[in-house]
Amino acid sequence: MLINRGTNALMGWAMFLCSAALVVLLFHKMAPRTELWTFAVSVPEAPVRGPLEPQADLITPKDESEFVHAASAIATSNGMLAFWYRATYEGADNAELVSSRFDGTQWSPTSVVTNSARVSHDFAITIKSLANPVPFRRSDNEIWLFFAASRLSGWATCEIGLIRSFDNGATWGPAQTVYASPFLNMSHLTKSTPFLFSDGRIGLPVYHEMNKKFPVLLVLNQEGRVIDRRRMGHGGKVGYQPMIVPTGPSTAIAFVRRLKSRKPQSILISRTDDGGQTWTPPTPIDLPNPGGPISAIRYDASHILMAFNDDPEVERNITLALTDLEGKTFRRVGVIARMNTAKKKSTVAYPFLIASAPGQYDVVYSRPLKSINHVRFSSAWVEQGAAQQAAQQ
Repeated sequence: MLINRGTNALMGWAMFLCSAALVVLLFHKMAPRTELWTFAVSVPEAPVRGPLEPQADLITPKDESEFVHAASAIATSNGMLAFWYRATYEGADNAELVSSRFDGTQWSPTSVVTNSARVSHDFAITIKSLANPVPFRRSDNEIWLFFAASRLSGWATCEIGLIRSFDNGATWGPAQTVYASPFLNMSHLTKSTPFLFSDGRIGLPVYHEMNKKFPVLLVLNQEGRVIDRRRMGHGGKVGYQPMIVPTGPSTAIAFVRRLKSRKPQSILISRTDDGGQTWTPPTPIDLPNPGGPISAIRYDASHILMAFNDDPEVERNITLALTDLEGKTFRRVGVIARMNTAKKKSTVAYPFLIASAPGQYDVVYSRPLKSINHVRFSSAWVEQGAAQQAAQQ
């Protein structure tokens, strides 16, 4: 009996020491680095060209009966791909990540990328629901798709998944877990576009959901493993879903979705001047926010183009605006989508903005609860809108 007790005690201590060593190792891997952090900054071409009227169309079928939300998009060599999630209702256990391909004229029928059951098999744990797919181009033919996977009811139990395609989205491999935290790896979600550091590392803007919502920057190596994690905003309940736009080798701004309980009802901005290692507390700017996400991209050498809900209370429209690289001056250029005020729950939500070609831009968004929509507009339209706003001021 004494021998058994002694053996059990030794085994218990061994398990404790192994667990402690694992935690120390994870913290070491995610510990602050001393080397210089710099962004891979690419100033896009912005030729003033294209039609002066936006092109709007519907991506999902007109008779869509499922809940669809959180659309995103990525350019391809001959068009673009859009992604979103659908289920019987938000958070349902039959969730799917789906895609549709645009050839410049029409959208293809939807294809299933993966679903809750398949991700459960790939992760070897039970996954209840999926949400917020975000694509990243790894190479000419390789696309990575990050997403949020919920273990239980509610998004606070999410972890991040990654699924890869090596043929530009025609087929997809198994999903793998992105380890964002050494403690249960829970309560991190995706929403915003990844970006590159100058050494090939990948910046993935995410956010923490459980108890306190706050923005987080994950740094991944070239294989997709988390090697660093930076909390943005110096703690507290400071907003979430950061949209990060590098503006120089060591500078970037993050547009942060405000908490609905936070005043004023404005977009928040956080800044870094050390390549993303530290961030200023998110502070309000002079653009309203009803508690919806912001999407933004580099427009040219001196401007950022952003899509947002231009209202402090309701997601009633999607507006485009130009800002300087410091996020201090703003000029609205036009509205690309409006809610149908005659219908309840017809808000225009979750805009996701990309540049699909030089001088050509696309926004995908949802009209909860039954449609994913697309608007294409040109740099000529942007410049015309900016000139009209300047003339009115």
